[in-house]
Amino acid sequence: MGLCCIAQAQVGVYRSGYGVSKQPKDVGPISRQGFIYYYHNDPMTYAEMVNFVNSNCERAVQYLKTQRKIETAGWVLFGSGLAITVAGATILGFNNEDGAGIGLVCFGPVTTVLVGVPLLIAADVNKRNVYKVYNTWCGYKELEQETSSRENNSVELRLQSSSNGLGLALSF
Repeated sequence: MGLCCIAQAQVGVYRSGYGVSKQPKDVGPISRQGFIYYYHNDPMTYAEMVNFVNSNCERAVQYLKTQRKIETAGWVLFGSGLAITVAGATILGFNNEDGAGIGLVCFGPVTTVLVGVPLLIAADVNKRNVYKVYNTWCGYKELEQETSSRENNSVELRLQSSSNGLGLALSF
């Protein structure tokens, strides 16, 4: 009678550390009540929150830069609309029947009110909500995602035995 034994044992596991999070241990969300921001229950002003985000979250920094560009465009359109309105009013002051002056007086407020002001408002609201971008990409949610996906991104080297003998198994 033949006796056949198949044994498989895991002798050792080496983990490479690939995908390990490099977030600080005290990562957490930022919250907001009115114009005051809170990080671990410590109050911050808007400027302090922006400095914190600038040093801790690259995606939030890029988001903030985009909102600043939108704000700049809003100020340029607002200012140019006012300048166009003043130029049109000046032309009308010298010549009451000039069609160009009337056109400029009509076009200036449209540029200022319908384009410049909404851009300024949207940029201001989005800049004040940059903490939400931080929470999404660099706060506790990212830390949880990194922790849960760490096993999926790790590389393991195992010494295994089977009916074919001993061998190394590389899992990733």
